[in-house]
Amino acid sequence: MINTTYNLPAPAFTGHVKVSISKLEQHLNNGLSIKEIAKILDISERTVYYLIARFNLKLPSKIHSEKIDFVLPKYTGQNISIREINKKTGLSRVSIQKWYQQNFTNSPKRIWLQKIMPLLKSDMSSKEIAQITNTDINIIKYLRQQYKLGNRKLKKENMMAKIIKKFKEGLNKSEIATDLGISRDTVGRYLKNFFSKN
Repeated sequence: MINTTYNLPAPAFTGHVKVSISKLEQHLNNGLSIKEIAKILDISERTVYYLIARFNLKLPSKIHSEKIDFVLPKYTGQNISIREINKKTGLSRVSIQKWYQQNFTNSPKRIWLQKIMPLLKSDMSSKEIAQITNTDINIIKYLRQQYKLGNRKLKKENMMAKIIKKFKEGLNKSEIATDLGISRDTVGRYLKNFFSKN
């Protein structure tokens, strides 16, 4: 931080106006606009811009952009809305939305859903998914119900795929049952169900 005082000739005032550059930098870092800073320091907006350029300070837009780039990435992939991020960070909803559109073309929740969808489609239990993703199990159950991705149904579909694959490889019912750790009768039921539909 620059700790100096700049004696500034200001056309709008008689004599010289003393401007603390450290105060100016502090106001910039606190997120104040050029208009607000000009009012507080009792100088023109044009003078504020001049001092920012003269002492190589960052414009409010640049500071805001850097703050967004530092803060928002940690919320990426979480089950959180833009409104919730706004409350947690104090960043405007418009800024948050714009950042996600520029970097991901999707909202935080949509990114989270894309991340969790492969797990919902797996034969993992809802409890396991909830633990891995640190998500409420009721949300996992709701999503599986909404997208018709029930764990029991998926397990059956995956088992069917494994049995058919081994059957096509030339294994008999007993060999398939041994390989998959299930009974011969279970293999028979799956095969019967498969051939009745095909």
